[in-house]
Amino acid sequence: MGLITFEHSVETSSFFSPLLEMQLDEQIIEVRRDPLTGMTAVASAALATKEEMFYGKTDWPHAEELARNSREGCFFCPEKVLDVTPRYPEHVVPGGRFERGRALVFPNLFPLAALHAVVTYPERHFLRPSDFDPELLGEGLGAGVEFAGRAEGAYVDLEHLELCCNHMLPAGASMVHPHFQVFGGHAAPWLLRLQWELAAAFYREHGVSYWQTLVDEESALGVRVVGGAAGCTWLAAYAPTGGREVMAVLPGRARIAALDDDQVAELARGLSKVLAWYEREGLSAFNFSLCGGPLHGDARAHAVVLRVVARSAFKPDYRTDDYFLQKQLGGELIFVAPEQIAATLRAEFGA
Repeated sequence: MGLITFEHSVETSSFFSPLLEMQLDEQIIEVRRDPLTGMTAVASAALATKEEMFYGKTDWPHAEELARNSREGCFFCPEKVLDVTPRYPEHVVPGGRFERGRALVFPNLFPLAALHAVVTYPERHFLRPSDFDPELLGEGLGAGVEFAGRAEGAYVDLEHLELCCNHMLPAGASMVHPHFQVFGGHAAPWLLRLQWELAAAFYREHGVSYWQTLVDEESALGVRVVGGAAGCTWLAAYAPTGGREVMAVLPGRARIAALDDDQVAELARGLSKVLAWYEREGLSAFNFSLCGGPLHGDARAHAVVLRVVARSAFKPDYRTDDYFLQKQLGGELIFVAPEQIAATLRAEFGA
Protein backbone atom coordinates (compact mmCIF):
# COMPACT_ATOMS: atom_id res chain seq x y z
CA MET A 1 0.00 0.00 0.00
CA GLY A 2 1.27 3.47 -0.90
CA LEU A 3 1.82 6.45 1.36
CA ILE A 4 -1.04 8.38 -0.27
CA THR A 5 -4.69 7.46 0.23
CA PHE A 6 -7.11 8.28 -2.58
CA GLU A 7 -10.07 8.49 -0.24
CA HIS A 8 -13.71 8.46 -1.30
CA SER A 9 -17.11 7.64 0.12
CA VAL A 10 -20.49 6.82 -1.37
CA GLU A 11 -23.92 8.15 -0.40
CA THR A 12 -27.40 7.41 -1.74
CA SER A 13 -30.13 10.00 -2.23
CA SER A 14 -33.64 8.51 -2.55
CA PHE A 15 -36.78 10.33 -3.70
CA PHE A 16 -39.84 9.89 -5.89
CA SER A 17 -38.95 11.57 -9.16
CA PRO A 18 -41.32 13.28 -11.61
CA LEU A 19 -38.77 12.36 -14.29
CA LEU A 20 -39.60 8.69 -13.61
CA GLU A 21 -43.38 9.17 -13.34
CA MET A 22 -43.00 9.52 -9.56
CA GLN A 23 -41.27 6.20 -9.19
CA LEU A 24 -38.52 5.82 -6.61
CA ASP A 25 -35.18 7.13 -7.81
CA GLU A 26 -31.97 6.28 -6.00
CA GLN A 27 -28.97 8.32 -7.05
CA ILE A 28 -25.47 7.25 -6.07
CA ILE A 29 -23.17 10.11 -5.06
CA GLU A 30 -19.39 9.75 -4.80
CA VAL A 31 -17.44 12.16 -2.59
CA ARG A 32 -13.70 12.29 -3.21
CA ARG A 33 -11.13 13.91 -0.89
CA ASP A 34 -7.96 15.56 -2.09
CA PRO A 35 -5.07 13.42 -0.78
CA LEU A 36 -3.20 16.46 0.56
CA THR A 37 -5.79 19.01 1.72
CA GLY A 38 -8.90 16.88 2.26
CA MET A 39 -10.97 19.23 0.09
CA THR A 40 -13.99 17.42 -1.35
CA ALA A 41 -15.30 16.97 -4.88
CA VAL A 42 -18.72 15.43 -5.59
CA ALA A 43 -19.74 13.29 -8.55
CA SER A 44 -22.83 11.37 -9.63
CA ALA A 45 -24.14 9.82 -12.81
CA ALA A 46 -27.03 12.30 -12.84
CA LEU A 47 -24.70 15.27 -12.37
CA ALA A 48 -22.62 14.17 -15.36
CA THR A 49 -25.62 14.86 -17.63
CA LYS A 50 -25.92 18.46 -16.42
CA GLU A 51 -22.52 19.86 -17.43
CA GLU A 52 -23.80 21.84 -20.42
CA MET A 53 -26.58 23.36 -18.30
CA PHE A 54 -24.01 24.51 -15.73
CA TYR A 55 -21.21 25.60 -18.09
CA GLY A 56 -22.97 26.22 -21.39
CA LYS A 57 -21.33 26.50 -24.81
CA THR A 58 -19.41 29.55 -25.98
CA ASP A 59 -21.16 32.05 -28.24
CA TRP A 60 -18.13 32.93 -30.37
CA PRO A 61 -19.83 35.64 -32.48
CA HIS A 62 -20.79 37.37 -29.20
CA ALA A 63 -17.22 37.02 -27.90
CA GLU A 64 -15.76 38.41 -31.11
CA GLU A 65 -18.20 41.33 -31.04
CA LEU A 66 -17.08 42.16 -27.51
CA ALA A 67 -13.46 41.96 -28.65
CA ARG A 68 -14.12 44.38 -31.53
CA ASN A 69 -16.01 46.81 -29.32
CA SER A 70 -13.33 46.81 -26.63
CA ARG A 71 -10.35 47.18 -29.00
CA GLU A 72 -10.48 50.97 -29.31
CA GLY A 73 -9.03 52.56 -26.22
CA CYS A 74 -7.65 49.32 -24.76
CA PHE A 75 -4.65 50.30 -22.68
CA PHE A 76 -2.96 46.92 -23.12
CA CYS A 77 -2.87 47.36 -26.91
CA PRO A 78 0.29 48.65 -28.64
CA GLU A 79 -0.90 52.21 -29.28
CA LYS A 80 -1.29 52.90 -25.55
CA VAL A 81 0.48 50.31 -23.46
CA LEU A 82 3.81 52.14 -23.15
CA ASP A 83 2.13 55.48 -22.46
CA VAL A 84 -0.49 54.58 -19.85
CA THR A 85 0.81 51.57 -17.90
CA PRO A 86 3.00 51.89 -14.77
CA ARG A 87 6.72 51.19 -14.57
CA TYR A 88 8.90 49.55 -11.95
CA PRO A 89 11.84 51.28 -10.25
CA GLU A 90 15.17 50.78 -12.00
CA HIS A 91 16.47 48.38 -9.32
CA VAL A 92 13.60 46.00 -10.11
CA VAL A 93 13.62 46.25 -13.92
CA PRO A 94 15.95 48.54 -15.87
CA GLY A 95 13.70 50.73 -17.97
CA GLY A 96 10.69 49.97 -15.76
CA ARG A 97 9.13 47.23 -17.89
CA PHE A 98 10.34 43.77 -18.93
CA GLU A 99 9.97 42.19 -22.37
CA ARG A 100 10.42 38.62 -23.57
CA GLY A 101 9.42 37.92 -27.15
CA ARG A 102 5.87 39.21 -27.63
CA ALA A 103 5.22 39.40 -23.87
CA LEU A 104 5.46 42.59 -21.82
CA VAL A 105 5.59 42.81 -17.99
CA PHE A 106 4.66 45.89 -15.96
CA PRO A 107 3.12 46.69 -12.54
CA ASN A 108 -0.56 46.12 -11.86
CA LEU A 109 -2.19 49.53 -11.36
CA PHE A 110 -4.34 48.08 -8.56
CA PRO A 111 -2.00 45.67 -6.73
CA LEU A 112 -3.25 43.08 -4.26
CA ALA A 113 0.18 42.37 -2.79
CA ALA A 114 3.64 43.93 -2.48
CA LEU A 115 4.57 42.48 -5.88
CA HIS A 116 1.75 42.30 -8.43
CA ALA A 117 2.65 42.45 -12.11
CA VAL A 118 0.79 42.06 -15.39
CA VAL A 119 2.12 39.92 -18.25
CA THR A 120 0.39 40.64 -21.55
CA TYR A 121 0.78 40.41 -25.30
CA PRO A 122 0.22 43.96 -26.62
CA GLU A 123 -0.31 42.83 -30.22
CA ARG A 124 -2.97 40.23 -29.33
CA HIS A 125 -6.14 41.89 -28.09
CA PHE A 126 -8.26 38.74 -28.17
CA LEU A 127 -7.27 35.09 -27.97
CA ARG A 128 -9.39 31.98 -28.06
CA PRO A 129 -8.05 29.17 -25.88
CA SER A 130 -6.68 27.40 -28.96
CA ASP A 131 -4.78 30.57 -29.94
CA PHE A 132 -2.45 30.02 -26.98
CA ASP A 133 0.02 27.94 -28.96
CA PRO A 134 3.19 26.61 -27.31
CA GLU A 135 5.36 29.42 -28.67
CA LEU A 136 3.07 32.20 -27.47
CA LEU A 137 2.55 30.54 -24.08
CA GLY A 138 6.27 29.91 -23.80
CA GLU A 139 6.95 33.63 -24.19
CA GLY A 140 4.29 34.62 -21.64
CA LEU A 141 5.14 31.94 -19.08
CA GLY A 142 8.84 32.52 -19.67
CA ALA A 143 8.45 36.26 -19.12
CA GLY A 144 6.59 35.62 -15.86
CA VAL A 145 9.16 33.09 -14.64
CA GLU A 146 12.11 35.31 -15.53
CA PHE A 147 10.45 38.32 -13.91
CA ALA A 148 9.81 36.21 -10.80
CA GLY A 149 13.57 35.66 -10.55
CA ARG A 150 14.16 39.40 -10.76
CA ALA A 151 11.47 40.00 -8.15
CA GLU A 152 13.06 37.55 -5.72
CA GLY A 153 16.26 39.59 -5.91
CA ALA A 154 14.56 42.97 -5.61
CA TYR A 155 12.01 42.05 -2.92
CA VAL A 156 14.05 39.81 -0.65
CA ASP A 157 11.39 39.55 2.08
CA LEU A 158 8.63 38.10 -0.10
CA GLU A 159 7.08 34.92 1.30
CA HIS A 160 5.23 33.69 -1.78
CA LEU A 161 5.31 34.23 -5.55
CA GLU A 162 2.91 32.79 -8.14
CA LEU A 163 2.03 33.17 -11.83
CA CYS A 164 -1.75 33.17 -12.39
CA CYS A 165 -4.37 33.86 -15.05
CA ASN A 166 -8.04 34.83 -15.35
CA HIS A 167 -8.96 34.46 -19.03
CA MET A 168 -12.28 35.94 -20.18
CA LEU A 169 -15.02 37.50 -18.10
CA PRO A 170 -16.53 34.31 -16.57
CA ALA A 171 -13.07 33.54 -15.13
CA GLY A 172 -12.87 36.92 -13.39
CA ALA A 173 -10.99 38.91 -16.04
CA SER A 174 -11.66 42.64 -15.87
CA MET A 175 -10.83 43.10 -19.55
CA VAL A 176 -10.87 41.12 -22.78
CA HIS A 177 -7.19 41.61 -23.61
CA PRO A 178 -5.40 38.40 -22.49
CA HIS A 179 -2.96 38.70 -19.62
CA PHE A 180 -1.34 36.77 -16.79
CA GLN A 181 -0.42 38.05 -13.34
CA VAL A 182 2.70 37.60 -11.20
CA PHE A 183 1.53 37.74 -7.61
CA GLY A 184 3.72 37.77 -4.51
CA GLY A 185 3.68 39.16 -1.02
CA HIS A 186 4.41 38.75 2.66
CA ALA A 187 1.22 36.87 3.62
CA ALA A 188 0.55 33.71 1.62
CA PRO A 189 -3.13 33.03 0.78
CA TRP A 190 -4.64 30.52 3.20
CA LEU A 191 -5.02 27.63 0.77
CA LEU A 192 -1.46 27.97 -0.45
CA ARG A 193 -0.21 28.09 3.13
CA LEU A 194 -2.32 25.04 4.02
CA GLN A 195 -0.75 23.10 1.16
CA TRP A 196 2.73 24.11 2.33
CA GLU A 197 2.01 23.07 5.91
CA LEU A 198 0.52 19.72 4.93
CA ALA A 199 3.33 18.97 2.45
CA ALA A 200 5.89 19.79 5.16
CA ALA A 201 4.06 17.53 7.64
CA PHE A 202 4.08 14.70 5.07
CA TYR A 203 7.82 15.14 4.59
CA ARG A 204 8.48 15.10 8.34
CA GLU A 205 6.45 11.92 8.76
CA HIS A 206 7.66 9.97 5.75
CA GLY A 207 11.01 11.51 4.83
CA VAL A 208 9.95 11.96 1.19
CA SER A 209 8.19 14.71 -0.76
CA TYR A 210 4.41 14.45 -1.02
CA TRP A 211 4.61 15.73 -4.60
CA GLN A 212 7.20 13.17 -5.71
CA THR A 213 5.13 10.47 -4.00
CA LEU A 214 2.00 11.70 -5.79
CA VAL A 215 3.75 11.48 -9.15
CA ASP A 216 5.14 8.01 -8.35
CA GLU A 217 1.86 6.58 -7.09
CA GLU A 218 -0.28 8.14 -9.82
CA SER A 219 2.21 6.86 -12.41
CA ALA A 220 1.94 3.36 -10.95
CA LEU A 221 -1.87 3.51 -11.10
CA GLY A 222 -1.81 5.06 -14.58
CA VAL A 223 -5.50 5.99 -14.81
CA ARG A 224 -5.08 9.74 -14.22
CA VAL A 225 -1.66 10.28 -15.82
CA VAL A 226 -1.74 12.31 -19.03
CA GLY A 227 1.92 12.59 -20.01
CA GLY A 228 4.97 14.71 -19.41
CA ALA A 229 8.62 15.48 -20.02
CA ALA A 230 11.49 17.55 -18.57
CA GLY A 231 10.66 16.53 -15.01
CA CYS A 232 7.04 17.62 -15.43
CA THR A 233 4.15 15.16 -15.01
CA TRP A 234 0.64 16.03 -16.18
CA LEU A 235 -2.29 14.56 -14.23
CA ALA A 236 -6.05 14.82 -14.09
CA ALA A 237 -6.64 15.81 -10.46
CA TYR A 238 -8.19 13.04 -8.34
CA ALA A 239 -10.45 15.48 -6.46
CA PRO A 240 -10.53 18.54 -8.74
CA THR A 241 -10.76 22.10 -7.48
CA GLY A 242 -12.64 23.24 -10.60
CA GLY A 243 -14.14 22.18 -13.90
CA ARG A 244 -12.05 19.72 -15.93
CA GLU A 245 -8.99 20.41 -13.79
CA VAL A 246 -5.61 19.28 -15.10
CA MET A 247 -2.39 19.71 -13.15
CA ALA A 248 1.34 19.59 -13.86
CA VAL A 249 3.72 18.63 -11.06
CA LEU A 250 7.46 19.36 -11.05
CA PRO A 251 8.86 17.78 -7.85
CA GLY A 252 12.42 18.80 -8.70
CA ARG A 253 11.65 22.52 -8.39
CA ALA A 254 10.34 24.40 -5.34
CA ARG A 255 10.12 27.96 -6.74
CA ILE A 256 8.71 29.11 -10.07
CA ALA A 257 11.85 31.19 -10.66
CA ALA A 258 13.87 27.95 -10.58
CA LEU A 259 12.19 26.54 -13.69
CA ASP A 260 14.55 26.07 -16.61
CA ASP A 261 13.79 26.72 -20.27
CA ASP A 262 12.93 23.08 -21.00
CA GLN A 263 10.44 23.00 -18.14
CA VAL A 264 8.81 26.26 -19.23
CA ALA A 265 8.56 24.82 -22.74
CA GLU A 266 6.90 21.64 -21.40
CA LEU A 267 4.42 23.66 -19.36
CA ALA A 268 3.62 25.72 -22.45
CA ARG A 269 3.25 22.61 -24.62
CA GLY A 270 0.95 20.83 -22.18
CA LEU A 271 -1.11 23.87 -21.29
CA SER A 272 -1.70 24.65 -24.97
CA LYS A 273 -3.11 21.14 -25.46
CA VAL A 274 -5.44 21.44 -22.46
CA LEU A 275 -6.71 24.85 -23.59
CA ALA A 276 -7.32 23.64 -27.15
CA TRP A 277 -9.31 20.73 -25.70
CA TYR A 278 -11.39 23.13 -23.60
CA GLU A 279 -12.29 25.05 -26.76
CA ARG A 280 -13.26 21.89 -28.64
CA GLU A 281 -15.61 21.14 -25.73
CA GLY A 282 -17.32 24.51 -26.22
CA LEU A 283 -15.53 26.29 -23.38
CA SER A 284 -13.67 29.60 -23.53
CA ALA A 285 -12.85 30.89 -20.03
CA PHE A 286 -10.25 29.42 -17.71
CA ASN A 287 -8.02 30.07 -14.72
CA PHE A 288 -4.57 28.74 -14.09
CA SER A 289 -2.09 29.11 -11.26
CA LEU A 290 1.59 28.19 -11.24
CA CYS A 291 2.73 27.95 -7.62
CA GLY A 292 5.78 26.84 -5.70
CA GLY A 293 6.71 26.51 -2.05
CA PRO A 294 7.66 29.28 0.39
CA LEU A 295 10.54 31.41 -0.84
CA HIS A 296 12.54 30.88 2.35
CA GLY A 297 13.26 27.80 4.44
CA ASP A 298 13.58 24.10 3.69
CA ALA A 299 12.47 23.45 0.12
CA ARG A 300 12.58 19.64 0.18
CA ALA A 301 8.86 19.20 0.89
CA HIS A 302 7.70 21.46 -1.92
CA ALA A 303 7.25 21.49 -5.68
CA VAL A 304 6.13 23.73 -8.51
CA VAL A 305 2.55 22.83 -9.44
CA LEU A 306 0.39 24.21 -12.24
CA ARG A 307 -3.39 23.83 -12.04
CA VAL A 308 -5.76 24.83 -14.83
CA VAL A 309 -9.57 24.78 -14.62
CA ALA A 310 -12.32 25.57 -17.11
CA ARG A 311 -14.97 28.15 -16.22
CA SER A 312 -18.45 28.92 -17.54
CA ALA A 313 -18.55 29.38 -21.31
CA PHE A 314 -18.76 32.99 -22.47
CA LYS A 315 -22.17 33.91 -23.89
CA PRO A 316 -24.67 36.76 -23.31
CA ASP A 317 -26.42 35.04 -20.41
CA TYR A 318 -23.53 33.06 -18.93
CA ARG A 319 -24.03 31.94 -15.35
CA THR A 320 -21.54 31.61 -12.56
CA ASP A 321 -20.08 28.19 -11.85
CA ASP A 322 -19.26 29.19 -8.26
CA TYR A 323 -21.98 28.24 -5.77
CA PHE A 324 -22.31 27.94 -2.01
CA LEU A 325 -20.53 24.59 -2.20
CA GLN A 326 -17.36 26.08 -3.68
CA LYS A 327 -17.48 29.62 -2.33
CA GLN A 328 -18.41 28.91 1.28
CA LEU A 329 -18.04 25.19 1.99
CA GLY A 330 -14.81 24.36 0.18
CA GLY A 331 -16.23 21.67 -2.12
CA GLU A 332 -16.40 21.17 -5.88
CA LEU A 333 -18.48 19.35 -8.48
CA ILE A 334 -17.19 16.68 -10.86
CA PHE A 335 -19.01 16.65 -14.18
CA VAL A 336 -16.38 14.66 -16.10
CA ALA A 337 -14.50 11.93 -14.26
CA PRO A 338 -10.76 12.65 -13.93
CA GLU A 339 -10.03 9.19 -15.30
CA GLN A 340 -12.05 10.06 -18.43
CA ILE A 341 -10.22 13.39 -18.78
CA ALA A 342 -6.87 11.61 -18.59
CA ALA A 343 -7.88 9.03 -21.18
CA THR A 344 -8.97 11.80 -23.57
CA LEU A 345 -5.86 13.93 -23.09
CA ARG A 346 -3.33 11.11 -23.26
CA ALA A 347 -3.94 10.86 -26.99
CA GLU A 348 -3.51 14.62 -27.34
CA PHE A 349 -0.26 14.68 -25.39
CA GLY A 350 1.11 11.75 -27.31
CA ALA A 351 0.43 13.41 -30.67
